[in-house]
Amino acid sequence: MELHQLRYLEAVARTRNFTRAAEECHVTQPTLSHQIAKLEREMGGPLLRRGRAGAQLTALGERMRGHARAILGSVETARAEASSLVRSVSGRVRLGVIPTVAPYLLPRLLIRCRRKHPELVFEISENPTQALLAGLGRGELDAIVISPPVDSTQPLHVRPLFDDEFLLALPRDHRLASRRRVKLADLRGEAMILLGDAHCLRGQALALCRRAGYAPRIAIQSAQLDTVLGLVEARLGLSLVPASSRATLRHRNVQFRPLGPERASRQIALAWLQPAAPVHVLEAVALAARESVRPR
Repeated sequence: MELHQLRYLEAVARTRNFTRAAEECHVTQPTLSHQIAKLEREMGGPLLRRGRAGAQLTALGERMRGHARAILGSVETARAEASSLVRSVSGRVRLGVIPTVAPYLLPRLLIRCRRKHPELVFEISENPTQALLAGLGRGELDAIVISPPVDSTQPLHVRPLFDDEFLLALPRDHRLASRRRVKLADLRGEAMILLGDAHCLRGQALALCRRAGYAPRIAIQSAQLDTVLGLVEARLGLSLVPASSRATLRHRNVQFRPLGPERASRQIALAWLQPAAPVHVLEAVALAARESVRPR
C-alpha cells in the first residue's frame, strides 16, 4: 500500500469519475486505474464499481476510504506542522465559507489561529458554494471552505477538514421524536423545510432522500438555517441539518435525531486554486481547522 494509491482512491471516491480524478492527481487515467487495481489486489477485493451514476465505492471501498482519509490526514498534518516550524505563518488570508459551516467553524478556527499564528489576518466572506467558487476563480479569495464534491471547471487543491453528520430536526412532540434513530424512509410524505437552491445543503438533503427511494415533499424553503429551525420549532415541518450547526442552534426548541441504520454525513474541506497567500499558510489554516473541531 502506497500513499499515492490512497490519494487516487480518495480522488475517485470524491469525484466519482476516473478521468477527473486522474486530472486532479496529475496522472494519466491508465496510471490511476492501474494503481487502484494494484491496491484492490492487495486488499483482496474490489474497492470501486463503475455505473451510470459514476464510480461508486463498494462496502470494502468505504472502509478503505476511511483508513485512507486518516492516513492522508496524518501525512498532511505532519507536513503542515513541519512547514509551520520552518516558515513564518503570517499575512492576509481571504477566506470564503459556506453559511451552513461558518457559524460553527469560524469562531473556533480564528481563536486557534490567533493563538498559534498571531500575525495572520483574515478577511471573511460567507456565501453559497457557487458564489465562493466564482470568487476564487476571479482571484478575490485565497481559499474556501466547502462541502465536496463541487461542480468546478478548474482543478481545486482540496484538504479534508472533518465529516459533518446529518441529523433530523423535528418538533419535540412529533411522532418520530421518541426514536433514538430515524430511517430516511420514515420521512416519506412528511412536510420538509429546506434551504434554497443556492445552498449545497439542500442538494445533499435531496440526494439522501432519493437514495432512500423517494422525493421529499418540500413545504417551505428558506435562506437561513436558523430560520429553518424556527419553522421546525413552529411545527411546520421537519428538516435535515448538519450536526455541526446544533451547538449554534440550541436556542431552538427542537429535537435532533441521527439517521439510521447507516450514518449519513458530508465532508467539509478547504480548497484553493493558485492563491495569493503562500500554500504553506493555507496548509497551516487547514491544520488549525482540523484541530479546532477535534473532540476535547
